[in-house]
Amino acid sequence: MASTTFENAYFGSLLDMAESHLDVHKNQRDRMLDGEQPVIELRGNSIHDDSWQLLIDKAVQQGVVPPNKWSEYNKKLAKSRRKDSYEEYLRTLCSRVVKGLERERNKDKQTAQNRAQISQQLAYFDRQNVLIDGSLWYIANADDPRPKGVSESDWRQFEVETFKRFDDDPTYNLLNPGVFRSEVHLDEKGEIHKQDVAVWFHKDKRGRVQYAKSKGIHDVLLKLYHGDQDELDRRLDLLCDITRTVDKTPGKTRADVLLFKDVENGKQPTQHYTDRERTAREIVLWRFENLRALQQVALQVAKERGINYQLSTTYETDGQHQNRTAYMAARKARNQVKGYKRAVYANNKLQNKIDNTYKSVVGSNPDPDLSPLDRVNEIANHLQKMKEEAQKIQEQNEREQQKLDQNKRQNELLQQQTSNWQQFRLLLVNIIEKLWNLIFDRDMRSDYKNNHQKWRDSMTVQVDNQMHKMIDDKTKDRLHVPEKGSNNPEKTL
Repeated sequence: MASTTFENAYFGSLLDMAESHLDVHKNQRDRMLDGEQPVIELRGNSIHDDSWQLLIDKAVQQGVVPPNKWSEYNKKLAKSRRKDSYEEYLRTLCSRVVKGLERERNKDKQTAQNRAQISQQLAYFDRQNVLIDGSLWYIANADDPRPKGVSESDWRQFEVETFKRFDDDPTYNLLNPGVFRSEVHLDEKGEIHKQDVAVWFHKDKRGRVQYAKSKGIHDVLLKLYHGDQDELDRRLDLLCDITRTVDKTPGKTRADVLLFKDVENGKQPTQHYTDRERTAREIVLWRFENLRALQQVALQVAKERGINYQLSTTYETDGQHQNRTAYMAARKARNQVKGYKRAVYANNKLQNKIDNTYKSVVGSNPDPDLSPLDRVNEIANHLQKMKEEAQKIQEQNEREQQKLDQNKRQNELLQQQTSNWQQFRLLLVNIIEKLWNLIFDRDMRSDYKNNHQKWRDSMTVQVDNQMHKMIDDKTKDRLHVPEKGSNNPEKTL
């Protein structure tokens, strides 16, 4: 499953685009393949184009006074409204949105994470003198497994082609009219992504220009639904319903999936929400429509290339925005957790082996209070005792061997007193069988038990051979000894 992602905020930076991007990320190209470009410029731009000039060109299209006419424009203003520079003019156009961000940052109940993010956005504004809306687009993340049979090269080409086609997609361009620079970045540690920057100036009916992202989003959504305000309201109300009940726990169905399912099924909201509540949801709806447009392009390109690209429909993370530093730290932490889990698994497996060995050697379960090291030490001590016992058994076996030799000589005498070779042979085999457990170790005892008849057959032949060697011809005749090697199965003991 692939995780499509669309991140958007006033994090847009001209220093992270074009030639300056190459310098910023020059030491992060460990994922690039031979023949790849670090940055692919879209919409006909050159990597050498001036990002600031592209921004101004787009702002002028949206109603901002161009730099070459600004001095004349500024002189016509009342002295109290005149600005000292063109940059101050641009800052003033953004002031309403900036004040709103400052209010959000300073709320008493604002979370530390949100406060830090808003502060960072305001720092970007102070550095650039204009609010630059930045967007990142992913059709997969670095942890998503590639579909089977798709090489890394084919996968990366698929990602690049998707972003190129997406940049030309009518829905994307309708929803993002302020984009002035768009690029595909292949030179970072994370997954290939599309990055664009935009401005949202708006000129009202009276000719006044202000930075107004919310107004711009409302207008593009209305265009997307062919000017149908009722349809826009229905979707916003459905989204309000979902927002009140959605569970964002990883693994749960995402809100955008729930919304578009309700839309396609013609579902009606539970109530009509206030304009304030609807307005608060417009940017969310805008994000969802952008994300769906990207997904549809990705699915189409994957189909054409024979790639089994499947979309994830559940939350993969907690939904909190992470900058690159936070993302890399989180990724490192996840890898450490995976390593820890593998270590825990290996440790548990080792402890199970120790416990099984303990039970096998000692003959009982270990005391739960014993540490793994103590258990190993007890196993070693028990094995030492077993070794000492084995040495005693070996000494005993040597003594028994001596007795066996004596018995063998006695048996030679007995051969003269018996006329039944088979009985005598059985006697010897039985004697050796009685001693067998003392001669061999534990493993041989198991073989002796499992292959007993084979053992007896072999032992019979060996006894025959030894008796042929040990008895003289006269005694053999008296005992009716059969020829050597003529042992019949029916006479096997």
